[in-house]
Amino acid sequence: MSTRTAPSSIAPLFDRLCGVDFTIGNGIHLDAKGFQSSLLLDLFRLLNTRCDLTIDEFLNCQAHVMNYGLPATNTLSPNSKTDLLKMEQLVQHVIKLFEPRLKQVRVKAQANPLDIKSVMVEIQAAVVFGEQILRFAPSFHLHPGQVELVVQPEAV
Repeated sequence: MSTRTAPSSIAPLFDRLCGVDFTIGNGIHLDAKGFQSSLLLDLFRLLNTRCDLTIDEFLNCQAHVMNYGLPATNTLSPNSKTDLLKMEQLVQHVIKLFEPRLKQVRVKAQANPLDIKSVMVEIQAAVVFGEQILRFAPSFHLHPGQVELVVQPEAV
């Protein structure tokens, strides 16, 4: 007779070292909500970190700890379609390099009608959690110098 356990995932080491506790039971495994919260926190950290590369250098770089985060985007305008496409490419690339848990990632950037200096970035992705595939769809406002979470992710 086999027993099925609820799907879970190992909590990232960085979260455990920093005392972030999304875990269940034994303090190491995450349930679906904890897993998505962990993803959100890691993505928030990633989008709030700046690397020293230019935009063009970053779009052609490989994953390396020195390249972690986004390059400075203060030269991009939320009112330019070309710059919004560049922002989509940047977010797509940073996720590809540093958040391998996200699959089938799509990014949409648009001007924030409430703040002419910020960009609204919507991310659509899938994550594998145990034997399930969960939808991960957060939105962020990217302000000069900081990122603000707008929408919590949800599972389907």
